[in-house]
Amino acid sequence: MSMNNVIYGTVPAEKIKINKNELAQRLKASRDFEHSAVDLCIEEFNKVVDYRYAYVCVPVNFVEKNVCNLGFGNIESTNLCNVLKGCSEALIIAVTTGIGVDRLINKFSVTSAAKQFITDAVASAAAESFCDYMDDLLRKNPEKSHRFSPGYGDLPLEIQPKLLDILNASKNVGITINNSLLMTPAKSITAIMGDYNE
Repeated sequence: MSMNNVIYGTVPAEKIKINKNELAQRLKASRDFEHSAVDLCIEEFNKVVDYRYAYVCVPVNFVEKNVCNLGFGNIESTNLCNVLKGCSEALIIAVTTGIGVDRLINKFSVTSAAKQFITDAVASAAAESFCDYMDDLLRKNPEKSHRFSPGYGDLPLEIQPKLLDILNASKNVGITINNSLLMTPAKSITAIMGDYNE
């Protein structure tokens, strides 16, 4: 299933500010860390990153307790139903840092284990920061629920292909998924965010 009203686009790298606390956590460093190697890896990352997003608004229907439907079949998830409680619509979102980032990390896997580790952490933190950016951009209603992603709580990863399909993500943002439910580019995120009734 795909929808015609999917909105997609790109965001310049300079608009995404990588959350330093998120990066510190992934580097297993203190929040006030300073290291020239990290700064250099961020520079390399920013040269190849390709921030792309897609999102679509879908109706929310509660079929029964702990079961909801977003237009592509019933989803059994207590956590998701709690997140969407009081919502008549939801946004399905996908973001990615692009295939160039995967290639950079793969290159460092051969040339420098340290750079591979740092750049992987930078890319993961950047993907989360990009999600935060889109979250803020789409949060027209200040009471909009926080985003919730497959694999968290009891929301199964198995719905990931359906979310990508509804966004036509392969065509619109270049995200694909394999039989093991791993996305390419690797630093890609999907999420569902509810919109409360006015």
